[in-house]
Amino acid sequence: MKKTVLTLVALLLLAFTAWAQRDLACYPVFQGKVVPGKQMVVTEVSGSSLAAYKLHYYRGVSFQAPEALTRQVAALVEADAEAASTKETEKVGGLLTYALVQPASSRKTNRYLCYQARRMEDEWKVTLLYLEGPATVEDLRNMFDKQ
Repeated sequence: MKKTVLTLVALLLLAFTAWAQRDLACYPVFQGKVVPGKQMVVTEVSGSSLAAYKLHYYRGVSFQAPEALTRQVAALVEADAEAASTKETEKVGGLLTYALVQPASSRKTNRYLCYQARRMEDEWKVTLLYLEGPATVEDLRNMFDKQ
């Protein structure tokens, strides 16, 4: 019975955090509606395994894409950055290559988007993360290398 209740609670938490992402412009990227799901590597982690990072939830997607698709995803991240309470961005040649965004939220936990695009020969390697937890922007800066 305990396992059933714990499993149900875990599923409800995942559903709630997925619902919390809906107000983001880049939500369709996480859903596989911008980049086909089969081209993305998706990682989703929640629970105590993230406690050392001061996070409760981690969802990441990474993919390789041509420049046009990279610009499309970057535009969605930039839209979220415009409405954010905190943001750091970098562009190279007019293309967003790095972003650390804290979307405005009325929730008690912090939410973040982390974005990075790197040129890899004729395509771009793009990584987009959605994070939730008590971590601060400074904590994330210390965690991630924005090279």
